[in-house]
Parts: sequence; C-alpha cells; structure tokens
Amino acid sequence: MNAIAFLLGLLVLAYLGSILVGGRAIRGFGLASGAEYLVLGFVLGPQVLSVVNRPLVETFQPVLLVGVSWLGLVLGVSYLRVGQRRVPVPHIALGVALSALVSACVSVAVFFGASYFSPLPRVEVIALAATAGIVCSETTRHSVRWVVERYGAKGPLADLAADTARASALFAALSFAVVSAWLSGAALQGMSVFERVLVSLGLGVVLGFTATLLLGREFRRDESWGILLGTSLLGTGAAARLNLSPISTTFAMGLTLAIVSPHRLDIKAMVTPTEKPVLLPLLLLAGAYVNVKLPMPLLVLVGVALGAKLLARVSCGALLSLTLKPARGVGLEFGGSMLSCGALGLAVALAFSVRHPGVVADTVLLLASVGVLLGEWLGPGALRRALARAGEIKTEIPAEGAQPTLPSQV
Repeated sequence: MNAIAFLLGLLVLAYLGSILVGGRAIRGFGLASGAEYLVLGFVLGPQVLSVVNRPLVETFQPVLLVGVSWLGLVLGVSYLRVGQRRVPVPHIALGVALSALVSACVSVAVFFGASYFSPLPRVEVIALAATAGIVCSETTRHSVRWVVERYGAKGPLADLAADTARASALFAALSFAVVSAWLSGAALQGMSVFERVLVSLGLGVVLGFTATLLLGREFRRDESWGILLGTSLLGTGAAARLNLSPISTTFAMGLTLAIVSPHRLDIKAMVTPTEKPVLLPLLLLAGAYVNVKLPMPLLVLVGVALGAKLLARVSCGALLSLTLKPARGVGLEFGGSMLSCGALGLAVALAFSVRHPGVVADTVLLLASVGVLLGEWLGPGALRRALARAGEIKTEIPAEGAQPTLPSQV
C-alpha cells in the first residue's frame, strides 16, 4: 500500500468515526475503548499481513504528533466538567492520587525487574520504568460512559467513577512532561529538567490565554475553529521542535481555556465530538506500530507491569471501599473497573515511540496496547457489577434505538 492510499484510508476511518461511532457511543454499543481498531491495525501491520509496512507507518509520524496533541487539548478542555456538572475538587485529588499510586507501583516493579533480568543500560531502564508507569496510570472515561449509558446507571458511585476517570489524565500529562524533559536530545541544554517542564507547560498556558483573548467576548463557532487549530498546531510544533511533550503542552492549553475562557462550555461542546474521529486513525496506526518480536526479558516485563497494575488497582478499590461511602461493599469491583484504559495511555506510548525509537519504546507501546485489551475485557464488566450491587442500574435496559439523556456522564 502506498502513502496516498493509506492516508485516504485514515481519512475514511476518521469520517466513519464522526458518523457511525459517534452514534454508537451515545447508545453505548461497541467496544468502549475502540480496541477493535487497534487489533485491525495490528492485523494489517507488518506483524501479520504486512499490508501496511513499518516504513510507511513511520512516514505518518507528523500525523501521529498532531493527533495525540489534539487529544491532549480535548482532555484538557473537558477536564473540569462531566457534561454540565463540575468535577468536585476532592474527586480530582482522588483521581490524581490513584493514578500516582498505580504509576508508582508499576514503575517500581518494572525498574527492579528490568535491573535484574534485562540487558538494558541504566538510563534505558529508568525511561522504561517511568513511561510504563505513565501508560498504566490512566482510566479511560469512555468505559464509564459506555456502561452508564448502556445500562442507565445513575448515582454517587457512577459519578465517582466518571470523576476519577476524568481526573486521572492530569497525572499522565504532567508526568510525561517530566520524562520528555529528562530524555536525552531535549533542546534548551542550559536549562534543568524542572525548567524544561515549566517551558513545556508554560507554552500551553500562554497559548491558552492567547486563544482566550482571540476568541473575544462573543463566541463565533467558525472563527473559533481557526483559533483553536492554529494555536494548538503552534504549541505542537514548538514542543516537538524542542523535543518536549506536545501532549502536555496542548493539555495545559486546554486546561487553561477550561479555567479562564468565558466560552469554556461552548469550546468543550465544540471539540469533544472530534475525539473519536481523531482517536480511531491513531488506534489503527498504533496497532500497526506494535512490535511483538521483542526479547523474552522485555516480554516478561510487560507481564510484570500488567500484573502490578492489576494488583494496584484492586488494592486501591479495596482501600476505597473502607474509606468512601459510595464504594462501600463494591471496592474490588470498583478497583477492577479502573483497569480500563485507552486514548491517553496509547497517545503517550506513541509520542514516546516517535521521540525515543527503539526496543524500549516498542515495549512501552506493546504494554499500552495489551493494557487496552485487558481493560476492555475486565473493566466494563467490573463497573457494571459494582453499579448493580450499589443499586444504581435501572432494571430496564434502553432499547437499541433509544438515546438516553445522561448529561452528567458525557
């Protein structure tokens, strides 16, 4: 397949995402994480059918960077609200704390495993451990929305699940900014890692304020698209040029818009529907990027990371069942529901692959991909059982043609 045909295929997939997947997501059918497109990319890629070879995929690295950066913007803009409802600050703190705890557990397990059982140099071991923890720290909000809309769930546990899943994005975005600033090859050599992180996030904040000023007092949708696209591309290009984290820059830009812009709700309503059309081509590219022909010690480390993630999530759920009233009695199921991961973890793995290609990046991307499949298998079912035991699932499941209105979970 040549590059033009592949590009047209990605555009068609994005169009299908905007038309078909958007309607499906409202009704709660299909796979919550979009893992079917990840598997499709793997089958079409060099590991199976070789319809799409590795050099062809690598020519689309600029598309990857723009796509993952746009996902960062969407996550930042929608970070503070679930629908029209503001996410409570305690829930934000809880979501960030859970992500940090799981990331630390995975990173420690991978670090000691890689130190003793892999031939990687020390710097590569640290990079692998840190990035593995980041990609395992996310809980995708799409899994929560999928279960809530399909089964008509409503109540404090459903709100807690939606809020903590959305809040988990902050830790991944900030942590990846630190890792990108620490990796070799970063520009601004005269600056410390902390100063590079400030540059990465500060660029996003400045662009967020700039976009707010350009949007003005009156919201005009057509003009707003040009302003958001232009400022986000400027941030992506600048961060990539400096070998920093484009995802963190655009996330900071989106979060700034969500805080200071008087049109925050209009912007959120405008950009949120673009997530699926951007995500599906990225999932296909991620699947084509996956390399399973890794040395056995690295494949074992993938299993170690997933085991540490599973244990950490279940332990967090058990702890929450003892400390939070909405999770009382459903802690293990609630912990299992937090295994669902998706867009952000894969975006971090893809950005890391572009910035730091090699066996470490291939291991991280394989971990993120298998984590998506594992979360798809365990997460939604665990959340459904938790909501059912908490009495928050309606007895009547909405018909396939119905479109229940649950603005608090969108």
